[in-house]
Amino acid sequence: MILNLTQPRSTNISKMLFIIGSVVRFLLLLFLSLSLTFSWSILPGNRVLGTAPVLIQEQQGREWYQQGDIDQAIATWLNILQDYRQQGDILSQGRVLSYLALAYSQLGQWEQADHSIHSSLALLNSQSQDNKTLPILAEALNIQGTLLLAKGDPLAALYSWEKSTETYKKIKDNTGILRTNINQARSLQSLGLYTKACQKLANNLLGNMLKCYELNLDNISSSLSQDLTSLEQAGWLTLAQILRQQGNLESSQGILNKILSQVSSSEVKASIFFNLGQNLELQNDIQGAKENYQQAIIIANNLEIKIKNKLAQLNLLINQQAWIEIQKLLIDIENDLLQFPINQTKVDSQIYLANLLLKWSNIADSSDLLPPWKKIKNLLEKAQKEAESLNYDKGIIYALGDRGKLYEKLALTKTCQLDHITVSDVFDCSKTYKFTDINKINLNNQQLNEKAKQITEQALIKSQSRQSSSITYILQWQLGRILYGLGFEKEAISAYLGAVTTLETLRDDLANNREYKFSFQEKVEPIYRQLLSLLLPRNNQEIVSQETLEEARQQVEALQAAQLNDFFNDICVESEPVDVAEIDDTAAIVYPIILSDRLAVLVSLPDQSLRVHITEISQEELEKQVKQFRYNIVIRSQRAFFDDGKILYQWLVQPFVNQLQKNKIKTLVFVPDGIFRNAPMGALYDGKKYLIENYRVALSPGLSLLSPKPLQNQGLNTLFGGLTETFQQEGLVPLFYVKQELRAIQQQVPTTALLNEEFTLDNLQNILENQSFPIVHFATHGQFSSQFEQTYIVAWDSYINVLELEQLLKENDPRGNKPIELLILSACETASGDSRAALGLAGFAVRAGGRSTLATLWSVNDQATAVIMAQVYEQLSTNKLSKAEALRQAQLAMLKNRWYKHPFYWSAYTLVGNWL
Repeated sequence: MILNLTQPRSTNISKMLFIIGSVVRFLLLLFLSLSLTFSWSILPGNRVLGTAPVLIQEQQGREWYQQGDIDQAIATWLNILQDYRQQGDILSQGRVLSYLALAYSQLGQWEQADHSIHSSLALLNSQSQDNKTLPILAEALNIQGTLLLAKGDPLAALYSWEKSTETYKKIKDNTGILRTNINQARSLQSLGLYTKACQKLANNLLGNMLKCYELNLDNISSSLSQDLTSLEQAGWLTLAQILRQQGNLESSQGILNKILSQVSSSEVKASIFFNLGQNLELQNDIQGAKENYQQAIIIANNLEIKIKNKLAQLNLLINQQAWIEIQKLLIDIENDLLQFPINQTKVDSQIYLANLLLKWSNIADSSDLLPPWKKIKNLLEKAQKEAESLNYDKGIIYALGDRGKLYEKLALTKTCQLDHITVSDVFDCSKTYKFTDINKINLNNQQLNEKAKQITEQALIKSQSRQSSSITYILQWQLGRILYGLGFEKEAISAYLGAVTTLETLRDDLANNREYKFSFQEKVEPIYRQLLSLLLPRNNQEIVSQETLEEARQQVEALQAAQLNDFFNDICVESEPVDVAEIDDTAAIVYPIILSDRLAVLVSLPDQSLRVHITEISQEELEKQVKQFRYNIVIRSQRAFFDDGKILYQWLVQPFVNQLQKNKIKTLVFVPDGIFRNAPMGALYDGKKYLIENYRVALSPGLSLLSPKPLQNQGLNTLFGGLTETFQQEGLVPLFYVKQELRAIQQQVPTTALLNEEFTLDNLQNILENQSFPIVHFATHGQFSSQFEQTYIVAWDSYINVLELEQLLKENDPRGNKPIELLILSACETASGDSRAALGLAGFAVRAGGRSTLATLWSVNDQATAVIMAQVYEQLSTNKLSKAEALRQAQLAMLKNRWYKHPFYWSAYTLVGNWL
């Protein structure tokens, strides 16, 4: 069996760890400056115990701190701490101890930092909680949150900041409330809870109750004043970063440009330039990104900001394979790291740099240009040692995990010049020397994989103990690959199952993370596919248990749900097991599963054991064949689609024909995978007949995602919206036959029609708020794109995007009792050849509350559309047929029509969802 154990792109997770962490820490330093300013402003000026000379020294310590002379600040504060103790000034002691905690943290002296902040809080909590104590206590709690986040414990930091917020509320300090709420958002951001973080900032900065997904450049700009305080600037900067992570680049960019013109601090400007660079990088404006990173390096005095931008530049240069520039910049970065004190930033930087070097080794095609393996090993070992000295658990986990990944990679290279190899010797090997003795290669690989397994398991145990799910699933996946490499297939399956189980706990985080090109296709989908490759048979001679096949079916369903959630950037579907026999005892569910080296077709029959058939074919050849089938149908002059359709029929249906006939199956429900989502399944050909001549055909985003209720039980009252005339949107031709389509529908079912200038978003909203319709039919231009933001239908006065349409259709059923049973999009199309675009078609009805969608895979002649739609409604109303059978009869009628018998005219119509 050939298992495609593709390595995950090595930089993504470490990049997220480094950049999110470093940006958060920089902004926390900014808040520290603001916090100290605030704390000084609340000091009493006429207290007997707080004498003026001592207060002046305290202020001097603050100035030393802000100038970066941490040692001098600590010495000053320790000196005046003794004075406050002699005076018995408890509140001043608590205040100065909190300052010391921050100062110690900057030097990486975490034991002293922890002792100072705990002493501060103990003193302050021992006092009466009056208006003198509460401001200092609130600030100490705020500082405690800062330390906890810097140590990599965002959950504890969140709790501390929540307490700080409540304390500020008691004294009605709005500035303190705003500051700690922004800090709470940073904790949520660090936890990966981007939607909650965004909502908290929106509530505090915009002063209204807009939902985060409603934020756009217009409503943000109206709230961005021309005279923002430093605190507000920091809050908006954080919101811009979170919006980027959610994929709202336009709003993020707008905020950054607006606050850039107001900022005076060179450090804050440098951070803004960095964020602008990140936005441009996501938009593939590489030159613009480089220029912003370079600008940040020039104006920043802070070494942390400089190295962060240099690492971002290094990543771009590696992508561009600019090897000479890379080597110069690498030396510069290594020199900067030597100047760093041992702290979290240094740990993160070394881990990220090691991952960039791994990425470099994957791209470079000349051994002369490769970074030494030993350098990567040393970086990770040093990062781990320093993380351990800081008790920085996340850094320890990442360093261990990446060390395991390094050994795994070395095992796959099979390269060395030494005759007697050991695990440690391999780091002195060159990629250009290869073993001639295969036994030595195997021995070396075994040793390296064993070492990779040992280190990965250490990281995994620590990650699971901290409940760090975002790291845990990556390590479980890594362990599964390593175990497979060692030949432990059963244990590998267990590790993969652990990874997908952990992913279930991360659905919200993954759905809302779009920064750094976090890729579902690279970081999530391969786990499911590699697991399926292990669960399913390698060929038709291999026997696999029903328990294993059922596990494979469940994982296919889970993958379908995960793909939809990823597409819509939200949790839009919940997966619950459904027994096909309970839905329709004449239906069979067909799962085509695309693997790297074979096509597995899993078939579920009512009250029957699962069946599977294997076709040995590469993914590349399979996708080529499916694309060719669709292409030849769309080109009406071609007849090659018969042969193409026959090949697909032999793959998907022929192996099960006897069982289908024996069980009197009338409906085939395909749960299409990948490229199959774009294939017109009804046009599969057995050599004599199309598939629709023998079966009803429907698609489903997953059997577990169905809401199986017959349309006939709900009535056929229809809301129709359509365009026939020239309208405001340019480049779209009028659909002249929409009126004919509407007249045919009105003859069959009760219809409320909005035509041309009446077909507006406002009119739709008004009608749907007051009436429920089992059928909603849009006869207008529209598109399902590979990006859900670009999925829309065209109304008279506007484009209605998928989110607006979803909200609109949900208004049809405000109480959740009468959802739309059938959504018809009779002139919309999915993007040709784009399986992600077809995901929008597959999931839209589920997300919008509809039971099923009838739409087209390509743009079809609108005269033919009018004919087939008339047939569909006639079958639904007159003959009381199911949705799938009504569509089938309409397609058969087209097949008998000499003008429309070519499958171009009828096979594009696809029923997705409930077929009853």
